[in-house]
Amino acid sequence: IALPGAAMAEKKLRAGIWLPTQLVWAEPTKMFVDRVNETGKGVIQITLTGPEGIPGGEQANALRSGILDMATLPPGLYKKEVPLANAQDISNISVKEQKENGAYAMISDMISEQLGAKLLTTYGDGTPFHIYVTKELTSLDDLKGLRLRSSSIYNDFFESLGISPTNIPAGDTYTALERGVVEGVGWPYWGVGDLGWDKFIKTRVEPGYYNVAINIMFNNDSWAALTDEERKVIDDATAWLEAELPAFVAEKDAANLAAQNEAGIVAFDAGPDFARTAE
Repeated sequence: IALPGAAMAEKKLRAGIWLPTQLVWAEPTKMFVDRVNETGKGVIQITLTGPEGIPGGEQANALRSGILDMATLPPGLYKKEVPLANAQDISNISVKEQKENGAYAMISDMISEQLGAKLLTTYGDGTPFHIYVTKELTSLDDLKGLRLRSSSIYNDFFESLGISPTNIPAGDTYTALERGVVEGVGWPYWGVGDLGWDKFIKTRVEPGYYNVAINIMFNNDSWAALTDEERKVIDDATAWLEAELPAFVAEKDAANLAAQNEAGIVAFDAGPDFARTAE
């Protein structure tokens, strides 16, 4: 029995993110966790671990089972649990528009029913993927026969261009580029330099294709177990992050363009219809 006036124990939560926490795509999640830990002192605290704790490919199941209270994942990593998850990646409709037209609510419902998790927020919106190669290009035909590090969401697109897609973890890609196992990568606009890949990349194909979607999600049972005070800390931190994201995105767009220019990566213009061929 608690004594009158005794402080309730601080709620401790475990969160996972699919990629190393020092990379740019982890920064918004770290901002969110730091905000919760700052504003929720004495109420709720979150410990964030990357794939060294639970491999990225296993985090969706860990979230669903409650091993993780929270997880940050791109839809491709829980496609087995939520078959229509990649609608977010391949859509050119902004999250703002998705919320207005009801699509975001449908996505939230699917995640809740099939993954057992509450969708807190999405970031990466408006940032496309690009093809990066280790050679200069004179035409799109130069891509034919190249082996590129790929992802399940754009394997078909790569094959339509004559590219041989290879699905290897981001952490193994530096060595693959160094040894010539792959001759380029499919990757978002941000983060090529974070991984040291800019040492090998010579060309970025423009325009980009698809749309980055990274979801911060909360296990349904863990959410149900929170008090109103604890939920308010999470909700307030979510609203704060969403307000911070536009400035964050603008800063990262400028910084990554400057970094790629400095690394000598040149843009190859594939024409205005290129992105449509990915659809």
